[in-house]
Amino acid sequence: MSDYYEILEVPRTAAADEIKKAYRKKALQFHPDKNQGNKDAEKRFKEISEAYEVLSDDKKRQVYDRYGKDGVQGFGGGAGGHPGGFSSMDEALRTFMGAFGGMGGGESAFESYFGGDFGGGGSRARQGASKRVNITVSFEEAARGADKELAITNYVSCKTCHGKGSASAQGVKKCTRCRGTGQVVEQRGFFSMSMACPQCNGEGQVITDPCKDCHGEGVVKEKQHVKVHIPAGVDNGMRLKMTGYGDSGQNGGPAGDLYVFITVERHDMFEREGNDIILDLPISFSEAALGTKKDVPSLTSHQCRITIPEGTQNGKVFRVKGEGFPNVHGQGKGDLLVRIFVETPSKLSDRQKEILQEYAKLESPANLPKHKSFLDKLKGIFS
Repeated sequence: MSDYYEILEVPRTAAADEIKKAYRKKALQFHPDKNQGNKDAEKRFKEISEAYEVLSDDKKRQVYDRYGKDGVQGFGGGAGGHPGGFSSMDEALRTFMGAFGGMGGGESAFESYFGGDFGGGGSRARQGASKRVNITVSFEEAARGADKELAITNYVSCKTCHGKGSASAQGVKKCTRCRGTGQVVEQRGFFSMSMACPQCNGEGQVITDPCKDCHGEGVVKEKQHVKVHIPAGVDNGMRLKMTGYGDSGQNGGPAGDLYVFITVERHDMFEREGNDIILDLPISFSEAALGTKKDVPSLTSHQCRITIPEGTQNGKVFRVKGEGFPNVHGQGKGDLLVRIFVETPSKLSDRQKEILQEYAKLESPANLPKHKSFLDKLKGIFS
């Protein structure tokens, strides 16, 4: 999407106020502080800032409407003075600050418009970090479900100081640099930028009498044993979310979550395809020709009997209903697919050879439909 009006989702007849309102909405949505580590959001933020930089300026907008981006470059490059868009995040942020009326008085644009989610402002409650663990289950456990126990190490709230980090109430002091706001404002050229106070790390307070057990952190490492239920039907690569089993939160914030990533071991006999199970069943030539009955294993405790009719071809698949994997969401079960593999004997006795040679003389092409079809196609190629 390269048209500035399309980027801001406004008509070409939009008034200045309408353009500014659209920009503010999208800038808040894609701002890097709200999408940390998201390169796509950063790219979108630069695009919408570039679009606003042009469309909010009457002269640039008139040139853009007539000549497009190439015409705008005559103002010293593209938006921000660089052909093809902003070359740095600073330029996009400068446009953002201008659209929100700049910053000052120790308050950032984010504190005003995001409710303080990204600024300091004292001892705010923070959620603890989430954790990831890997667990391996057998093919049968994935089919039937299982209960497992995990040993994990988490940061938990210090019992000595109750997560405060200080050995006494008097050991917590207001930060002298930010005066308890958690934010400092720095002047950069023509605009101001608000950032977390480096002295208190945005907490708004410093600990002068740290707890001897947690050394002022408020949390300590603790090894824990966690029981996790693996539901029947899980597949390789699935993950389970255990809410509240991550690190403890800070300042009364909620604990993080534990994500359990599942690996399912391969089986010696079965393959899985969705919720169906595939079993390759070898049978002899005589069994395929004359027909037979076979007992085949399943993931349940009992065996399944299937009837193989005479004349069964190699690769034929027989379906046994309901003997596959249960759906992990509880919506029915898959099937057991028995795939026939007709084996050719590798060694024959003299008597067996004699019988087969006699059979070959009696063999009729009508009994070999695929063989006859192949020969007919072959004649067509060389005729």
